Amino acid sequence: MPEKKMNHDKKVIIIGGGAVGMAVATSLRRHSNYSVTVFSKDKHTAYGQCGMPFVIGKQIKDFDSLILRDNKFFKDMGIDLRLESKVDSVDIGGQKVISNEQEYHFDKLVIATGSKARIPRNLQGSSLQNVFTLRTLLDAMKIEEALNEASNVIIIGAGAIGAELAVAISQRNISTILLNRSSSVLSHNIDPDMAESIKEHLEYLGVKVITEHIPESINGETHVESVTIASTEFPADLVIISTGVEPENELASNAGIDIGDSGGIIVNEYLHPSVEGEFHQDIFCGGECVEVHELISGKPMLSQIASTARRMAGVIRNNLTSNPEQFGPILNPWVAVIGKLQVGSTGLTSKAARENDIKIVTGLATGSTRADYYPGGSKLFIKLIFSERYLIGAQIIGGEGVKERIDGLTLAIKKRTTVDELANIETCYAPPVSMLIDPLSFAAKGALKKMRKLRK
Repeated sequence: MPEKKMNHDKKVIIIGGGAVGMAVATSLRRHSNYSVTVFSKDKHTAYGQCGMPFVIGKQIKDFDSLILRDNKFFKDMGIDLRLESKVDSVDIGGQKVISNEQEYHFDKLVIATGSKARIPRNLQGSSLQNVFTLRTLLDAMKIEEALNEASNVIIIGAGAIGAELAVAISQRNISTILLNRSSSVLSHNIDPDMAESIKEHLEYLGVKVITEHIPESINGETHVESVTIASTEFPADLVIISTGVEPENELASNAGIDIGDSGGIIVNEYLHPSVEGEFHQDIFCGGECVEVHELISGKPMLSQIASTARRMAGVIRNNLTSNPEQFGPILNPWVAVIGKLQVGSTGLTSKAARENDIKIVTGLATGSTRADYYPGGSKLFIKLIFSERYLIGAQIIGGEGVKERIDGLTLAIKKRTTVDELANIETCYAPPVSMLIDPLSFAAKGALKKMRKLRK
């Protein structure tokens, strides 16, 4: 009997209308006869969240350009999409969710509630007007409106979003301060020795970067007026708090679903959640609310990148349509564009390796993205991290060609590529796209030279 007939009249409820929720919903309607209802607290759905800083920076025309599908598209697919609708509770035993005092039965449930902005504890003034976080399209629209009247902006947190926003706002000739508690920017993704070039580039673009400090207070009566940093008041008529996110898991926890040490929902390889120690076969969880495992250390972690969410959506879809698929440990490859620089990483940083008691040897190289005589090239900075001769991490900064190298090195880590193999890697060459010898091999040869000295 065809699978579509087997699923006829079965109801799937999806909580969350982000990258996982809507991808599962549309896939199910295309590949099964499940009845699909999606609940989302957001006012919008199916939009490119990662593109929001680039609308603010004017590289993308407007926020409408980020909306990939309108509500009519989902209605025509037969998806019951309920925006600005909060699910108040989940009754796992009764297989129903409660929203606005109404009960909705499910045969299968997908929890994809994502994450929420993390606000520093005891930060005075965080509720003042013109103090924002950036999570939703509506958040971005409010920031854009406020920027039209802003002269001084302070961004708290120098992760990827904070750095992207700093560039976007500074390029609009608005005085911009980027504040970070760590000693370097992008500290979760790259090592300090690599991050220094990003800081220099931010400052070149007009961003004032302050590291190793936290805001003492955000000041004002009703609207923000200033931020106190190291006992000094800096004027601010707009503040964006970009200090990271945490899983939105209160609903799942209240329903009896187990939460891991990372704060994410505990799931098995099929993305079934743990309910009082037992994995529930009729429930799936995916996205930023889920705890995954890092490939090299094996430790639980959270992933906040869209590509991870999209892969999870495919696994959930396949398991709902009786095509069993597993979601294994990840390396969490990441890339960002900060002004004119691309920066990417995969696997463990040096700091993460030390925290896991992994002995490492690193190799560094500087090269170019094109032949020296070919116009338009830019510098390329590469750091490779090895343990027991195997590649376990990589970081790259350059004006182009970063994503492609990070993707290749992610596969190399998964295939347990050795320092010897990378030192002698075969690469193609054309002056408009590469040097004759790719700097990756120079970084590997640098690590290999260190290893030989250590053996003596």
